[in-house]
Amino acid sequence: MRKLQLSEWAAIGEMIGTVGVVISLMFVAYSLGRNTDAVHGSTENLIFERHAELTDNLISDPSFAAILARMRADDAELTELESIRWETYRLNMLDIWALAYMRHERDLLADRHWIAWDDYFKHKFSYEAERLSAEHWKELEYGYDKGFWEHVNTSVEFAP
Repeated sequence: MRKLQLSEWAAIGEMIGTVGVVISLMFVAYSLGRNTDAVHGSTENLIFERHAELTDNLISDPSFAAILARMRADDAELTELESIRWETYRLNMLDIWALAYMRHERDLLADRHWIAWDDYFKHKFSYEAERLSAEHWKELEYGYDKGFWEHVNTSVEFAP
């Protein structure tokens, strides 16, 4: 058996090094995929927690639940205080929708979760539920990202 020359050992070392680099790159790709999953999960939890907190307040406050029931029954006669509470509730819900939209646009919310949240909010702000009017939505234009603004304009069946 002949002895390997230095150039042959160098070639073997280079091949081993190349295999090591390929394995390292595969590990990095796997880690990035796991990190993306973690970010998506974290975003989903954030949106869910904000929504749960808002709806928990609604459920635990009978006076606010009554406001919601009256608004959904098209009984729009609210006191000034009730109007402020109602508007704050709707703005908070819109903010949660905008958060989901922006996180999805930045690829921080998985498509399947975005579709579920988006469908929920489309219904929530349609004529059948929260009855957001086109006029009222137009007044809120300054507060939202242009992309989200356009998304809502094309997604919601506004109340007359």
